[in-house]
Amino acid sequence: MIMATSANGVTDQVRGVMKSSDPLPLTVEELTASWFTKILGKPVHDATVVEAIHGTASKILVELKFEDSADAPIRVCVKGGFNPALTSIPYMLAVYRLEAEFYYHVAPTIKMPLPPTLYSGTDTVNGQGIVVMADLKSRGYTFGNPLETWPVDRVQTSVEQLAILHASTWGSKPEDIPWASQTVSLRDAILGLVAPEAWEKQFAGDARPPVSDHMLDRERMTAVFQALWKPSNSTLNCLVHGDAHIGNTFISPTGEPGFLDWQVIHTGSVMHDVSYFIIGALSIEDRRKHEKELLQSYVDALSRAGGPRLQSEEVWDEYRKHTFHGFAWALATPMMQSRAIVHAMTERHCAAIVDHKSIELLEGSEE
Repeated sequence: MIMATSANGVTDQVRGVMKSSDPLPLTVEELTASWFTKILGKPVHDATVVEAIHGTASKILVELKFEDSADAPIRVCVKGGFNPALTSIPYMLAVYRLEAEFYYHVAPTIKMPLPPTLYSGTDTVNGQGIVVMADLKSRGYTFGNPLETWPVDRVQTSVEQLAILHASTWGSKPEDIPWASQTVSLRDAILGLVAPEAWEKQFAGDARPPVSDHMLDRERMTAVFQALWKPSNSTLNCLVHGDAHIGNTFISPTGEPGFLDWQVIHTGSVMHDVSYFIIGALSIEDRRKHEKELLQSYVDALSRAGGPRLQSEEVWDEYRKHTFHGFAWALATPMMQSRAIVHAMTERHCAAIVDHKSIELLEGSEE
């Protein structure tokens, strides 16, 4: 039995098994009452699938009724690999395992809002990873939409939550998280998207994302990514969310935000998360007005959470460099995100890249 922090700040008991020799379900049909009885340790009379949502990961909403009539029915969200078209891709199963590993190994150690989690497991037979959590929608939660920018105070709350994650894992290197499943890295994915054929398809015609003309130079943009990824002696490394944007968030009935979709966690610079989130969450105007004060809020929260005492001025260039990470939105295909979302996020991130002269900074050509 392990402990994890819930979305309302209450600590929940979580059952879980990592690397089990007992195979986990790979199909929706296998999510039976007997399986829920087994993982929850409580007799389940009936398990009814309410909705199946298939995206990068499948989210299966299930209503559970218990043998004990005194226990009210509950709705849960079962997240994992239940789409055969995706589970046949080897690295996708690793993505599902990585999220389950986060909820098992990391969630119990950090005091930030997370969905109440009932079970987290992986197996060595199918390679599946499953998290069973509360169905937030049925509890009145809503979810962030990249088409709708956030108010500054909500973004501030979110970066302060990232500070809690970062402080708790400060100084982490890949060897410090041996439990983490190896997935296709973000870098490998981006290199595939900047390959000549993929680039031409993305930027040909009127439907191309709204980038500045100087960002249409494929070789230059590839070189800038390589400069961003170049090993450094950065002292700002820790465990990062890796894809911290408002499309991966929830909002409680009282208005408190929280992060979801912990499928690409890895060790890296804190500014990978911080710049990416601030720039994508705010309108361009609000970002220009408030990003420095938000960065100050982040470094203050980092210190309060037990991390180092940093000065916002000393991490400003790191923030500017990692601003370029947002160019990945311009590479996102319709299979990944809708055109409307890609264009909205590209506009915000590319404006910041220009404002901060991120390309010139990474090239070493800044005047």
